[in-house]
Amino acid sequence: MPNSLGDYRRRLAETAGYNVQVDTTAGATQPNQVVCSQFQSTELENTFFGNTWLYQPTGPNAGECRRIQYETGLDPSTGTITTERAFANLTPIDTPVEVYGRLPPVKYEGRLGLNDLVNRTLAECWTIQKLPLPGVMNQRIYPLGAAFPWLQAEDQVVEVFFRSLNDPPESVDQLMFNWRWVPGGDNPAIEITPTIDDESVLFIQAFVPMSWWIFPSTGTGFGLAATEGLQNEADQAIMPLLGMEIVGNAWVYTELAKWGMPDDQATYRQLRAQARAAANQWKRLTLMHPQRRTNHWPAILTVRSRQNYGYGYSLMTPG
Repeated sequence: MPNSLGDYRRRLAETAGYNVQVDTTAGATQPNQVVCSQFQSTELENTFFGNTWLYQPTGPNAGECRRIQYETGLDPSTGTITTERAFANLTPIDTPVEVYGRLPPVKYEGRLGLNDLVNRTLAECWTIQKLPLPGVMNQRIYPLGAAFPWLQAEDQVVEVFFRSLNDPPESVDQLMFNWRWVPGGDNPAIEITPTIDDESVLFIQAFVPMSWWIFPSTGTGFGLAATEGLQNEADQAIMPLLGMEIVGNAWVYTELAKWGMPDDQATYRQLRAQARAAANQWKRLTLMHPQRRTNHWPAILTVRSRQNYGYGYSLMTPG
């Protein structure tokens, strides 16, 4: 089931250790305050929200994050939360707010945010998709850099197919028997033989990073993104929440290992090693691992010699 950026962020926050979501119950009178009656309590202290961040995912301050004051961050008699810096606008009633500990929700004070870690987790996982390239009459080499900027290695390609536009919808894609990877810096290519015409489509079956295969909140379905990663709160990816927790754990501990006392950093580095082993195991057991065909380009090609020397017979040249 697809999940949104907000779903993933909150799941990672639970993994990191602290995450609260509430709605404001009154409009704020100060730009550096929000009012949540859920925190009216005689059992809570003013420092209850020490070392935490307040985030507004939607509303007039959508995407803004502020650190909550340490000494006087909470007035438990009214449920008023005070931040160290003001938000751009007053926060009205019924506005969703989220409080995070351990790590901020977005990049803040030099720390990577949970949203960043979500996209790094998606980037190391993959889905298998057939990606279309319009056929060009007699064209052998199809550059990939503009259409698929993330496709940079031959190991990312599973297979190459083609289909005529005149084929009925229920027809099966035909295997391109001869194709090979053509390195080219940031613009590699696929070379095919025989060529296809401009009434056909070439399909590159490839490992697509999940950070590129998304459902943008302004779109109509899943597809390749124009910009890598989930950018908006409602953008969706296909990774299950359990996978985000297991694989994302390694990224959470990587970031936590950068901060705190040396003993704490050493503990987080140990936890990171354990989490990385669990992440690799999950990817091995859960993600798709199709068999790649290795013999997809002949070692020797027969070409007409007249193209080179004008001889009246064929020459055998290395492929």
